[in-house]
Amino acid sequence: MATPLRVGQKLQSDDGATYVVAASMGKGGYGAVFDGHRVASDGRRLKRVCIKVCDSRHVWHGEAFFGELLAGDDRAVELLDAFVMSTRSNGREVRRHVLVFEFMEEGTVHDSFQNGGTKAWTDARTIKELKRVLSLLARLHTAGITHRDLKPNNVYLRGGHFVVGDFGVSKLSLDGPGPANWEFAPGVAPLSLAEGERSLWAPADDVFQVGLLAYALGRQEWTFNDEVDAALLADLYWDDWFQAWVWHATGARSNRYRDAVEALQALAELPHVDLKPGTAPKSLSGERVVFTGGIAGVPRHEARELARAAGASVQTRVNNNRTVLVRGDQDYWKTTGWDEGIKLFAVRELKRRGHRVRVISPRQFLRLTGT
Repeated sequence: MATPLRVGQKLQSDDGATYVVAASMGKGGYGAVFDGHRVASDGRRLKRVCIKVCDSRHVWHGEAFFGELLAGDDRAVELLDAFVMSTRSNGREVRRHVLVFEFMEEGTVHDSFQNGGTKAWTDARTIKELKRVLSLLARLHTAGITHRDLKPNNVYLRGGHFVVGDFGVSKLSLDGPGPANWEFAPGVAPLSLAEGERSLWAPADDVFQVGLLAYALGRQEWTFNDEVDAALLADLYWDDWFQAWVWHATGARSNRYRDAVEALQALAELPHVDLKPGTAPKSLSGERVVFTGGIAGVPRHEARELARAAGASVQTRVNNNRTVLVRGDQDYWKTTGWDEGIKLFAVRELKRRGHRVRVISPRQFLRLTGT
């Protein structure tokens, strides 16, 4: 547990820089945070700073390391100083592990929610800022580092743009995914990990947290792992391709983007995937057919029978690259639920990856079945 600082207390770093504590800003999971200033020898205030006293040398070493590693990267909160300060109290030595960061005047994404009156972000603005976060993560993931704590109160604003902070539980692993899963915030971790799955935190789990951040920006409030579903996504009125991206970012790990590099690639490519009905196969014989949306005058159970009679097998999910998707009337979703939309998300991602998926219209389907 970190020993608290007093208002007015002076701290001196190894290189002689002097800082003065102005006020307490609260206590986090891994340390206490204070508003402060760097001061000149005559006491003049030179720069407003954020002073963090870590609860352990383990956290201090990690944040100091990542702060040095990301020096000069405008997508990360700047680490200005790191030192250990020793004082004596009641005859014993007290050591404080201190970090000094730039003061983030605009606060965090969480603060923007608290201020009230803020309109939900458009998908264009959301995508632009998520790309900043993902590009920083891509740099980390390529080096074997995972952040593990990308939530609204750890993403800051500078000039209206996202800046990532708080690397207290970030990990570097030279042998694959990061260490076991006991250090994370359960509400914003993938649900399987939060419920006790004994697996390692992987880059894909950082991507999950970026997906949750997208939800939060669209809703202007925190979104937790157990809230994610297709109906919530539908309420955000984003472009279909971006809904597909968020769905895959926050889905099961087997369907999730494996790291920030792939997530960025998908953000660039998904808008250009065409889901309009195209060239139909010569026959449905041997094809695997999935239906989404309604076919006027043909109930779904009759459409399935027509497909089977034409030699096709009928699937309820899109899960292979030899699928024919019959894309019908989207009003059908209003009565059957957003499971129908999820099929389109899956097809869009499969086509992005180069899999063979044909999209045909109800008219093309009926012609192929001789109806």
